[in-house]
Amino acid sequence: MEIRANYILVGLFTLLVLFGGLGFTLWMAKNDKDIPTARYDIFCNESVLGLSVNSDVLFSGLRVGKVEEITISDAIPGAIRVRIVIAANTPVREDSRAEITMVGLTGVSAISISGGTAGSPLMKVSEDAVREIFYEPSPLRSVMTQMPDVLASANQLLNRMETMFSDRNAQSLTALLDSLAIVSKTVADRAEELDKLLLSAAKAAVDIEKLAYNANNTMASDITSISRSMNRIVKRVDSTLSVMEPGLKQFSRQGLADMQMLMIEMRNAIRVLTRIGQKVESDPRRFFFGEPVKEYENK
Repeated sequence: MEIRANYILVGLFTLLVLFGGLGFTLWMAKNDKDIPTARYDIFCNESVLGLSVNSDVLFSGLRVGKVEEITISDAIPGAIRVRIVIAANTPVREDSRAEITMVGLTGVSAISISGGTAGSPLMKVSEDAVREIFYEPSPLRSVMTQMPDVLASANQLLNRMETMFSDRNAQSLTALLDSLAIVSKTVADRAEELDKLLLSAAKAAVDIEKLAYNANNTMASDITSISRSMNRIVKRVDSTLSVMEPGLKQFSRQGLADMQMLMIEMRNAIRVLTRIGQKVESDPRRFFFGEPVKEYENK
């Protein structure tokens, strides 16, 4: 009898707990229905993976409502419309922004609404009207969304590094390091000679600088003297041309015409002398003595 009585007590206690939990849930649901609510639409241009109907809606980390509906937007191509229901007294402002945040590491998402600025006016809500809260992509969610691509790239990079550090490449790298060690030792042994060489180069640079300075001064003085000489020559040429200018003008007016006539007469004289030379060359006797006289013949 005692064993049966214990089972009965445990059963009664379990039933009381179940009925108590059910009553508390119904009471909470009733209280939730009694609270005035407001509806907002959020248009997302990225994946809503992890978000579902009845997901939590958080306002600055505090749960204020739930997701009522998730559909494809008819107004904005490629966007997802998320309708949320939150308490009407939630201070949503005109510059408040909504984003999808990850809840823990389970992949479950929630809608998070920022408080906005104090100077921004509160949105006017009613039970019939549906206002819009602008969506702002979450940096953390973007990183989590791109994580598979990042992991794939990291895996590819690891594969390349594994290929790079293969046994053959490791031997080549070892040989290269040995060569660098030899070069470093050689440089260390020749450090004193290198210092002397650098000192000599520095002295040579100073000497070259002095030589350039002297050459610059010398060229400056020579250029000055040359410019003065050229100035004097130009003045002399100018004065000479000034003296010759009247004669040149007269020559250009009358002398050129006389020279042209002289050239014409010289061409005529050359033609005459050319014909005379041809006659002398062909028959000099006839040219100098004329036609020969025929002898008289006695018949």
